[in-house]
Amino acid sequence: MAAMLVSAGCQYFSLRHVPTNYNLPLTVFLRLDPSIGTAALDYQDACAQSVALPIHEPLAAELKKRLEQVFERVVMQTGPSSEAIDGVVDVALGLRRVELFVVRKANKSYPATVTVGLDVAYTDPQGTVLHSKKLQSVTTGEVDARAETCDISGLDKVAKDVIATVVEGVAQQLGTATKIREQAQFQKTQRGATAQTGSFAQGSLPSPPAAALSNAPVVSSPMAATTEDSAPPRAAPTASTQLSFRTILRDQNQNHVLEQHERFSVEFEVKNEGAAAADAVAVDLSGHPAIVAAVKTPVSVGLLQPGEIRRVTVEGTVGKVPEAEQAELICALQAATNVTLPSPKKFFVAIKPDATDATEVVSVDVDQLPNRKGKPAQPHAVGIAIGVGAFRDPAMPTMKLAAHDAEVMSGYFTSVMGIPPQKVKVVLDAKGLKDDWIEVFEQWLPKQAGSQATAYVYVAGRAMVDHETGAVSLLPYDATVSGSTRAFSLARLQRALANAPVRQAVVMLDLSLEPSAGSDPARVAQPQWIAQASNGDQERVLLMVGNSTVQEAQAYQPGQHGLFTYFLLKGLRGAADLDKNGSVLTGELCAYVQRQVTAVGRSTAGDTQQSVCLPDANGVSPLRQLRLSKSP
Repeated sequence: MAAMLVSAGCQYFSLRHVPTNYNLPLTVFLRLDPSIGTAALDYQDACAQSVALPIHEPLAAELKKRLEQVFERVVMQTGPSSEAIDGVVDVALGLRRVELFVVRKANKSYPATVTVGLDVAYTDPQGTVLHSKKLQSVTTGEVDARAETCDISGLDKVAKDVIATVVEGVAQQLGTATKIREQAQFQKTQRGATAQTGSFAQGSLPSPPAAALSNAPVVSSPMAATTEDSAPPRAAPTASTQLSFRTILRDQNQNHVLEQHERFSVEFEVKNEGAAAADAVAVDLSGHPAIVAAVKTPVSVGLLQPGEIRRVTVEGTVGKVPEAEQAELICALQAATNVTLPSPKKFFVAIKPDATDATEVVSVDVDQLPNRKGKPAQPHAVGIAIGVGAFRDPAMPTMKLAAHDAEVMSGYFTSVMGIPPQKVKVVLDAKGLKDDWIEVFEQWLPKQAGSQATAYVYVAGRAMVDHETGAVSLLPYDATVSGSTRAFSLARLQRALANAPVRQAVVMLDLSLEPSAGSDPARVAQPQWIAQASNGDQERVLLMVGNSTVQEAQAYQPGQHGLFTYFLLKGLRGAADLDKNGSVLTGELCAYVQRQVTAVGRSTAGDTQQSVCLPDANGVSPLRQLRLSKSP
């Protein structure tokens, strides 16, 4: 495991390692940035109140204690003493974040993930930065909530562990840095002769190196990881290299139209494709003044090692827009002279003044459920509606309509399609942890189904596409940006349907698709909707996919639903009864939704969203003849 981690290009630090005493014969001044003195972890308690956990004292104490095992002497205050200083260690606080979600006051334990980053630099008596690093540590532990109080206990222990880990990383960096060890060896040989010529006098310490302690983005990792080195390597990189990048534009209301005063973000994923380091990498935006005027660019990406991928997000708010028009947004990279840059990427987006009141009207035409009486039309059917548009990880992009889409669809299962209410399961946002998905598909479904039953599954939210295989994984509430361990694969959902005692299943997916984390920006595999190991089970499953490519699923603002979902609901109410015989069949619904999504998407957002049905209409499949609902 250790060999694999080192070969990946990052250094990881763990408390399982025995700390090393480097004992370098140097006297250093430890200068803590003001950010250390006010360091705190912000989180929300069981009552959703904001709380700050101070960490400045244990952080400062741990830094001093551990650096005293690296250097011969560590001082933290200047004074009238004539003691010479051989170097200055500057430490500033980097990223700090708490990932913790406590649903309610109850006697229960919850996972908590704490991230702490430190920027460290070592300066010699000539004012040269011999070593600088940005380090980050991530530690996960458990905290406890009680029914009688809002307080959360145990977070201080997780914070203590993450502090010890990231400070251990600081110690290893300074203790093993080649140039610092060379200075220590020189000091050792010069002692007793003219040792004072290579030292600081008290009171003449240099200012902290701004470049070394900048706020450049860093790459998150499970343990402390070095992410940027502003000190030049021993041999200056003269070899050329090249960059590639992928970018995506997100608008707040997800209708693919930028409106006056609307917030938006542009996400960059930059990769160093060459064999040499790429320095001074930054991202830049230009184009329509209403888009770029409030955005501060260029935004630094930093130093990228060969093969390294880094992500940066630029956020802004649309400025004043006098009239609707098509706007251009140009995304480009900057870098040092030895770097070959890719061509800029252009977005052509619709931009307009504030949305009118008409676009905010609740969609009563599909949200008002019909009052159907009598026996259920499908007494043996089972319905599952899942909508996850908010996530525990604040870095995950939201989909504000997903939960509403699923909630309305669950009502259609009973009132329009005639499924008994006790056979309908609804999972929304925070109730949609991965364990909840497993319980629904692998435990609840088999108990509710029967040999003559049809299972209807609807999912709205986000999904990830593996960049190598194209495998699609759905993202539950506890999914994170940095990894896929909490994802629920579409293949697993299909296996659950194959194992359940059902005759057939209809699966409807309204998903925004993104490539998997760490993927190559230059290549994205096409989503694979049918699992390769399905062994013919797809003959029992009709798959209706609202968005078949890697892109954001469109929202339909006049309908206050996802574009695909809105026309699903509209079609189920009777609009998809193409032959006007009083019944809506699966094949009719597929044809109606595909046509509407393409046409309305192009007219409202200026681009298209392609929906697909599998099996398609080219063959004769009984799955396309299932009766879903009766026309009013």
